Amino acid sequence: MKEMQGEVIIVTGGTRGQGEAEVRLLSESGAKVVFGGRDVTDGQRIADELGKDVRFVLQDVGIEADWVNIVAYAESEFGKVTGLVNNAGITITGPITEIDAEEVMAKWRTNQLGQLLGMKHVVPALRRNGGGAIVNIGSEAGVRAAPGSIAYSGSKAAIAAMSRTAAIELAEDGIRVNAVIPGPIDTPMIERAAGAGAAAKMGAIIPLGRVGQPEDVAHAVLFLLSGKAAFITGAELAVDGGRTAAASGNFEQ
Repeated sequence: MKEMQGEVIIVTGGTRGQGEAEVRLLSESGAKVVFGGRDVTDGQRIADELGKDVRFVLQDVGIEADWVNIVAYAESEFGKVTGLVNNAGITITGPITEIDAEEVMAKWRTNQLGQLLGMKHVVPALRRNGGGAIVNIGSEAGVRAAPGSIAYSGSKAAIAAMSRTAAIELAEDGIRVNAVIPGPIDTPMIERAAGAGAAAKMGAIIPLGRVGQPEDVAHAVLFLLSGKAAFITGAELAVDGGRTAAASGNFEQ
């Protein structure tokens, strides 16, 4: 029996990068998956590839009605919801003095508000199920200095704090809440944020000698959703090749 057999997991931002890897691994592990995203073409392609137990839903995580819709859809199609992966996120770069307030607020809506709304609307479904697990995706930028990304760092630091608070608030419901803290991961986002060749440059200063792959994050997510992590809640799991444990400075060093 596959370890996630019988589970129904909602994943946000599942059309590329880490999110797509999470969707694929959860499906391979036996879960039924409903994943959201804003790219209908890629979303439907992935769902079609993975079969009848994987469904794509058009979703903007910053819109509350979209959360109501995806939870209701998952319950109507698969009978329950047992887990959530709050994966969707957007990079925000720029020095302090060049911050555009409207742009920052728009992206915080995805990075921070989106995860809060996800927990708000999935928790009642998890209570109806008798418990479950939530994994929120943060970033090393939320736990260590990331010059040039102050707005992004702020939004990701909030994820860790919200996860800890939710873990305690929901413990009596049998709902576990944990955060995964990725370091540099080789996805299109890293190139957009840091430029061409960024992955190779970052790999040279990571203690394990390489940047992470989306699958590295996906396996951490799978573990925290599974019964193997039944006594883990309120934790922050770094998936960063040793970056946050090291005393090294900026990427450029």
